[in-house]
Amino acid sequence: MLVTGTLLTACTADQRQSVSPTPTETAGPGRNLDVGALVIPPAAAVMPRTWRERFVIPYGTGEVLLGTSPGGEGGSMDLGPESGAPGPDGTWWFLDAAKKRLAHYDANGGYLGQAKIPKNLLVNRTYFQWQLPHVLADGTLFAARQSEEGTHLLRMRDGVLDEVAVDGSFSPIFDDGSRLYGFDDTSELVVVDPNDGSLSSTKVLRTASGASFSFGVTRRGLRIVLPGTGVSKVLPTTTASGSPAHVGIQVRAGADEVIHLFLTGAGEDDESVQLVGATLIDAAGHVADVEPLSNPFTPADPGSPAQLAMAPGSSTPMLVYVDTDGVHVYERTVSSE
Repeated sequence: MLVTGTLLTACTADQRQSVSPTPTETAGPGRNLDVGALVIPPAAAVMPRTWRERFVIPYGTGEVLLGTSPGGEGGSMDLGPESGAPGPDGTWWFLDAAKKRLAHYDANGGYLGQAKIPKNLLVNRTYFQWQLPHVLADGTLFAARQSEEGTHLLRMRDGVLDEVAVDGSFSPIFDDGSRLYGFDDTSELVVVDPNDGSLSSTKVLRTASGASFSFGVTRRGLRIVLPGTGVSKVLPTTTASGSPAHVGIQVRAGADEVIHLFLTGAGEDDESVQLVGATLIDAAGHVADVEPLSNPFTPADPGSPAQLAMAPGSSTPMLVYVDTDGVHVYERTVSSE
């Protein structure tokens, strides 16, 4: 199945104060930026030095902390929030299902406030079922829930909460700053206008600038197509032993026209070994080797253990890990030697 993605162009005020790194710098010191295959590593014991922990929001009672919900057999586990997403101003919104709210934090994890979900937007006036949050370039937040009638989008615009019914079912995986992209119930790629819920098929994802690329997992490996540069290639995905690796992929694209991929999966040589890593594709189509990341799967996982995130207009990829002690947000940095 072919999946697609694209590149962002706007810059936030903070980003305009510094020069964006080149793709080679973004790759990190000593990193190969033109691989012929993607070797997916086992989960690392700790995050590599190219990623730093930006902040942690612990769990607890009261507004400042995030909530947990009972889960597992007999409610024996405490499940964390359904992830979060950064806005164009660098602040974060988290889907705090346990407290039935959107919790707002600054770029360093400082509490800013909350938006309580009214009962008429909860399923059966009780259940918070929103997932996969995206904050668009104008600051509007969207999150999806599924029902027998199709997909519904929770929308928060200028502090006002409402709901948009989508013309069909889809799960959002990407946004271009104004539209949401994802797969429908037949596994076809679609684009949704979140303002009115209209849905249409697409072959590519598009960024705010209108640039396009496509990528996807085929039987032979990861297929990458960059129409603007004429790049079209397939990279095998393997374990360190050379055995085929089967991975799921999340994608975000930066204002510097670097595409970042977050990969999780398992290899045919040992399905008990969790594979986790990140790679990037520069604007010319060169692909970096995969750096190992720590395991995002924990007993606090509510179903979306980790999400790759990027603020609109940013070039910095971030990862949201829902861990047992709280939600951890990591950002990728360029380490110096």
